[in-house]
Amino acid sequence: MKKEYLERMQQMLGAEYPAYIACMEEKPRRALRVNTLRMSTEAFLKTYAYPLEPTGFAANGFYTEEEHPSASLLYHTGAYYMQEASASAAVVLLDPQPGMRVLDLCAAPGSKTTQILECLKDEGMLAANEIVTKRSMILLENVIRHGTDNCLVLNDSPKNIAKTFPESFDAVLVDAPCSGEGMFRKDPSAAEEWTPGSPAGCALRQEEILESAYRCLKPGGRMVYSTCTFSMEENEEQILSFLKKHADMHMAEPHVTFGRPGYAAGMQTEYSRRIYPMDGGEGHFAALLVKEGNGGNEMKTLSSDPLPKEAEAFLREIGASGFPYYNVRNGSVYGSTHSFVRVSGCHAVRSFTRIGEIVRGRFEPDHAFFMSSSQNMRSYELTEEEAHRYMHGEQLPIRTEKGWLRVTFCGLPLGGARSDGQALKNKYPKYLRTR
Repeated sequence: MKKEYLERMQQMLGAEYPAYIACMEEKPRRALRVNTLRMSTEAFLKTYAYPLEPTGFAANGFYTEEEHPSASLLYHTGAYYMQEASASAAVVLLDPQPGMRVLDLCAAPGSKTTQILECLKDEGMLAANEIVTKRSMILLENVIRHGTDNCLVLNDSPKNIAKTFPESFDAVLVDAPCSGEGMFRKDPSAAEEWTPGSPAGCALRQEEILESAYRCLKPGGRMVYSTCTFSMEENEEQILSFLKKHADMHMAEPHVTFGRPGYAAGMQTEYSRRIYPMDGGEGHFAALLVKEGNGGNEMKTLSSDPLPKEAEAFLREIGASGFPYYNVRNGSVYGSTHSFVRVSGCHAVRSFTRIGEIVRGRFEPDHAFFMSSSQNMRSYELTEEEAHRYMHGEQLPIRTEKGWLRVTFCGLPLGGARSDGQALKNKYPKYLRTR
């Protein structure tokens, strides 16, 4: 770590600085968060093969000794998400509830997005935005693996999101791009990229993002601003500057036991929470703010489309429970547990769950449909060996009833297959297949 950074931390931490340095020489702990849309925490604890220890941040967060989650079949079912322990703190402060309409403004790769979706329990909706196109596709992949049917994935600037959805969300999360000082232990390259000017440069961008988030938030709504850095410029001073501009916003005390109070810079910034490596995480800051008043704007929603006969026949064949809302665009059929939202003015990567598309008069189902957590359907349970072969892309010599079905492992979805009665023809996406 650079001399200038260490000097800043010594000034900030005072007597605790030696403890910080000692922690930075230790190996960072890996952690996961159980996907409670897939299974209960209790059931997961009986299924998972590695020792687990509660993190003390999210109720479904655990430290784990697993080193390579991509090798775990459970990981590919979406049963859990690998997430640095203290990264879950921001969503705990936001406390999204079923039925809310929530915005995750800086969402990729999706750890906090999927955590919010667990809280919503397929009720209400989440708009998850990522401005960088490549990262938005990673976000979508994680949302699909998690099995949610009420997530609108966007790929646009915060300014355009604010124009499209003014005062429309009950809760907004701003996990802002930052100088990443809290990631130095697990990512030494971040420490190399840091310069004395990094915090001030990041603060300018954060200020713009916060303004867009404010415009999206309904009166009476909650907003959490979070970073994975320690600098005052990007944390308490950023919040203080924001509050001075918006008299209808105020800090709220989060009533959590993890971390420690933020620094008192004015206007109750000490209500924020700071987390250092000494506190069991890597490094995070989170502040809960509330917008005064009530009301806001209703989102413009679309009427549910009638299902094309090809899609209706497919859902009947596979025995799917079906969605309350459907949308049909250019031969592709989408389903959702929330009414479809009009997004003209910004770019949507995916509107909720893509069921599939009509190709030359027949229906080709999408991987996202088979991963849905809200849909019951005809399934076939694979052994561990069969599951690995399925993920490799192999056809499986399994005799079962003809037609489409979901393949599962430990009762959880891995993807789809089509049976001709003698074998399961593999429909696992090629880009996900193991080598």
